[in-house]
Amino acid sequence: MARTATLTMSDKSYSVGLKKLDRKKIYGWSKIDIYDDSDQSCTLASIADGQYVLPSGSITLAGFNPKGEYIAKSSLVGVDEEGKKVEKVPSIFDEPASLTKTDLDEFLSLNVKSVYQLGVEEGKEELLGLLEGGDIYHFPFNYRADYEADDAFLLTGAGEVFAVVGKKAELEYIGLENKEEEVPEEPEAEAPEEDDFDFGML
Repeated sequence: MARTATLTMSDKSYSVGLKKLDRKKIYGWSKIDIYDDSDQSCTLASIADGQYVLPSGSITLAGFNPKGEYIAKSSLVGVDEEGKKVEKVPSIFDEPASLTKTDLDEFLSLNVKSVYQLGVEEGKEELLGLLEGGDIYHFPFNYRADYEADDAFLLTGAGEVFAVVGKKAELEYIGLENKEEEVPEEPEAEAPEEDDFDFGML
């Protein structure tokens, strides 16, 4: 059974399924296969310390401390800039996410990472009515538990509900006035004067 997330707003809740929209599914993709002289398929590998050859993906499987000792990822903890321990933000599948009404400027500041189509089990028409009226809703998004949540916005198109996920950029408003200063043009270099040629010098 597919996992579902719960979105809440006031006293209402919506159970939704998430289907990631992939460029490959829309536009297709091509694949290049590489073979050696014996027609054996080649795979990508990395050279570690100039001595060991590691297959693709194996570098992220293990962690080591400065002494070279293995560390299980389950034992790692997150800390803030002051060195204090921080708790993970739960996955959207583990705890309900609260919808907050926001504006277009907030959405336009988003650096988009991914887009999900939401399968709303109940209340889809009601949710579509809110979104088609121009409302935009924000909620924190973590597909898996992590120390920092992404920003997600609900939008609608073609009768479907979508969640656009990313990070809001920190934009600084400098005003409407033009603060640029004109750079004075440098005077053109004058061409050197040509000396008159004295034929008497021949």
